[in-house]
Amino acid sequence: MRNRSDGSPYVNAVATKAPRSHRLWAVSLGAAGFIDCSLALYHSILPYQMGWRQGIAGMPQSLSWALFALNFSWSVIVFLVGCLVIYAATLTPAAGKFAKITVFAVGLFWVIHGTYTWLNPFPMPRALWWLSLALGAFPVLAVIFHWLPLVLYRERSA
Repeated sequence: MRNRSDGSPYVNAVATKAPRSHRLWAVSLGAAGFIDCSLALYHSILPYQMGWRQGIAGMPQSLSWALFALNFSWSVIVFLVGCLVIYAATLTPAAGKFAKITVFAVGLFWVIHGTYTWLNPFPMPRALWWLSLALGAFPVLAVIFHWLPLVLYRERSA
């Protein structure tokens, strides 16, 4: 608030903004964290669903171990990151810089991962062609859910 030349207060309409609802922040980041965690949990059962053991028969044990260990570790890290994103959803858009950078980095991961999977698509059986669409759309949705709140609630410097 400023004082007019006559001493009475007035509000500068340009400098003052009505408080914006934090709902989009919470919903978007909550959805982002949920899909991160969901994908991680699915990935933890993926080797069993896809029958990896039968498919790698004859492969050296060290490569078999590495394949399962990498999938397990990937599942754990994506799950934990999803939990961090869900935590960030409980914060307001005034969340600290670390929380915002973390959410940005997770979105960047999905950009990089999505680019890789678009350039090197999963060899999907013809009967599951529709799943290729879902796998292609997933990183796009993940990036939108992670970055939309960062864009909409970014702090503007004067």
